[in-house]
Amino acid sequence: MKAASLLTGICILWGFNALSIKVSNVGLAPMFTVGIRSVIAGLCLMAWMRFRKMPLFPGHLFDGVMVGVLFGLEFAFLYISLLHTTVSSAWILLYTSPFFHALGAHVFLKGDRLSVTKGLGLILAFAGIAILLSKHLGFPSPRQLLGDLLALSAAFIWAATTIYIKRRMVGSISHHHTLLYQTLFSIPILFLLSGLFEDDAVRQISGLILLALGYQSIVIAFISFLIWFYLVHAYPVSRLSAFTFLTPVFATLAGILFLHEPLTLRVVLTLILVSIGIYVVNLK
Repeated sequence: MKAASLLTGICILWGFNALSIKVSNVGLAPMFTVGIRSVIAGLCLMAWMRFRKMPLFPGHLFDGVMVGVLFGLEFAFLYISLLHTTVSSAWILLYTSPFFHALGAHVFLKGDRLSVTKGLGLILAFAGIAILLSKHLGFPSPRQLLGDLLALSAAFIWAATTIYIKRRMVGSISHHHTLLYQTLFSIPILFLLSGLFEDDAVRQISGLILLALGYQSIVIAFISFLIWFYLVHAYPVSRLSAFTFLTPVFATLAGILFLHEPLTLRVVLTLILVSIGIYVVNLK
C-alpha cells in the first residue's frame, strides 16, 4: 500500500509536469531546460546528502556514467522524435516502456518473472493510453515513422536504464547515489545535444517560466526522482513500471482542471482501463 501510494503520488506530479513543460517551452528550449533542471536538482541533492553526512561518490562511477549516458540518450531520442512525429504518437510509444521493463526484468532479474497475468494487465493499461490519445493519430508519413522509431527507442532506453540500475547498482549504493550519478553525468550530454539541435536556448524569461523551471527541477528531478529510485531499489521493476501508465492520464486530468479541457467518455474509459491493468499486474 505504501509503494502504491508513493507511485500514484509521483505519477500525479509527473502528470502535472506536462503543464509545467508547456509553460517553460514558451521561453526555454526543451533539452536546454532538462539540462538546467539537472543542474539545479543535482545541487539540491548534493546539499541534502551533505546535510545527512553521506559521501557523494562512494564508488561504481562507471555504472554511474552509464546510467547518465542512457538518461541523456533517452531524452535526446524523445525530443528529437517530436521534431518528426506528433506528440500523441510519441507519448503512446514512450509508454510502451512498461513492456520493455517487464521483458527485461524477466530475462535479467531474478524473482521478477513475466506471467500471463502481468502481461494481461500491461495490455489493458496500454489499451487505455491508446484510447486516450488515438483521436490525435493519423496515417504516418515516412518522416513520422522515423519519429515514431525514435520515440520507441526512448521507451526501450528508459527500460534499459532501470534494468541496468536494478542489476548493477541496487545493493551496492543507495538510491541517493543512483539519482546523483544519473543527474550529474547526464548534464554534459544534455547541453551538448541542446547546442546541436536547439537554436535559441533562451527566448524569454518571466516569473511563470521560472516557476515552471523550479517545479521541474526541485519537485520533479529532485524529490519525485528520489522517491522513484527508492522504489526501484526496493520493489520489482515490472510492478513499478505499470504505474507509469497513470502519468498521461493525470496529465490529461491536469489539462481538464487548469486549461478547462473537456472531460470526455474517452478519459473516463482510459482511467478505468489503466486502473484495472495496474491492479491485474500487481495481483499476487
